[in-house]
Amino acid sequence: MKSYASLLYTPALLLASVARPGRVRADMLVLDLEDSIHPARKAEARALLAQADDLTGAGLPALGMRVNTIATPDGLADMRALVEMDATIGGVPLDVVFIPKISGPGDVAIYRSLLSHTSRPPQICSFIESIDAVDNAVEIAAVSDGLCFGQADLTADLYAENTFYLDHARARLCSAAAKYRVPAIDTNSFELHDLDVVAAQCRAARDAGFTGKAAIHPRQVDTIAETFTVGPDKIAEYRSVVEDYNSTSYGFAVEEDRVLAPPFVLRAQRMLELHAPDEAARNAHTK
Repeated sequence: MKSYASLLYTPALLLASVARPGRVRADMLVLDLEDSIHPARKAEARALLAQADDLTGAGLPALGMRVNTIATPDGLADMRALVEMDATIGGVPLDVVFIPKISGPGDVAIYRSLLSHTSRPPQICSFIESIDAVDNAVEIAAVSDGLCFGQADLTADLYAENTFYLDHARARLCSAAAKYRVPAIDTNSFELHDLDVVAAQCRAARDAGFTGKAAIHPRQVDTIAETFTVGPDKIAEYRSVVEDYNSTSYGFAVEEDRVLAPPFVLRAQRMLELHAPDEAARNAHTK
């Protein structure tokens, strides 16, 4: 799964209000059928997506969808609708399906099997938002295309908002994602007005090893993007580290502003794989 710096979640019922050129500035629009839709209106939301107007000219970014857990009737209905729609909304293929409240890798396999019945199966991003999921984070990462942190649901599993355990959960998620070279997406911020708070949360998440962050309001997107976007200059820096090391006959070199050594080269290669996967694949193919 490509790394996305910013993901904007919006209720599926509001599709018409966001599906307009230039409306979504995030790297991915995630249509939500889960928490943001009242149980009494979930069937309505599914029907709206199935009957969506042509969106191929709307200039949407990457498109994702969060479904309900298949442990519920609504989750089963979501997956049936996805297969019947051939995993497309208004003619636009879904890039990623976000699956909530999983316990282990077997859950992911069920979604993967169901989505295999579509002509272009979306990738799967798994939510780590339960104690079982934290315990099984490495195994879940092994069969997923990305991981998302669900702090609110995980906190609901606890007797109190245990910051020590939440830090442990973040570390488990980020290390599991890094092990299998998949993106790690941080939980959304519930702060809608003080963007300094959002910025501080973004920096803390980036320093913990997350590669992107979810947003629940458009005003959060720019702040998230400023923290997590890896631009052309940084990509060029990673590329230079790899190319310069490969062109030298030394295994270790100290230059004016950097050290060329295997650990730093390996990190640069991994960052290219995450943020410039097409380029990394081409380079691997030519070797």
